[in-house]
Amino acid sequence: MNAKSENIIISSPHVKYTDDYIFSEYEYNETLVTKTENEIVAKPYKTSLCIRTGRKVGRVGVMLVGWGGNNGSTFTAAVLANKHQLTWNTKNGQMNSNWFGSITQASTVRLGIDEKGNDVFVLMSKLLPMVHPDDLMIDGWDISPMNLADAMVRAKVIDYDLQQKLRKEMSTMRPRPAIYDPDFIAANQVSTYDNSIF
Repeated sequence: MNAKSENIIISSPHVKYTDDYIFSEYEYNETLVTKTENEIVAKPYKTSLCIRTGRKVGRVGVMLVGWGGNNGSTFTAAVLANKHQLTWNTKNGQMNSNWFGSITQASTVRLGIDEKGNDVFVLMSKLLPMVHPDDLMIDGWDISPMNLADAMVRAKVIDYDLQQKLRKEMSTMRPRPAIYDPDFIAANQVSTYDNSIF
């Protein structure tokens, strides 16, 4: 069966739901191995765990070191394109934003079988409450004060049409001043050093 977006409820005496938490009793099986001169003794044992998972997903922030670099500007552009469900033109035709390649948003997990014996797969993002990438709060530091729109242009990763659609929002984003340490700065970036704490 195909993955669907319904909420997953576990019906088990070992799982309990409240408004705020999911409580799961789990037995972890391990083997204690004791060595002597003449033999190896393996003794299985169990450790009982109670796992508590919050059901309400809080706000999650991502602070990037080198936010104004190629990786930081491209990551930010990708999150914003998906958040706003943008489409853009490329030399190969129209592209639609998607989370293909995201392990939580595009991957499925085999949950079990249905009454007919068919495999049932669910989206990984539905296994437990988790933040959606569209909701990430992004910020960061960089030794360059260049805004993220200009950094995106400099990186030459994002298609031109998408750059134009993201420019207004990303031009308001500027990295916080960073600590300058020459040991961690590439030689070709020394000229951009004008946004440091000291």
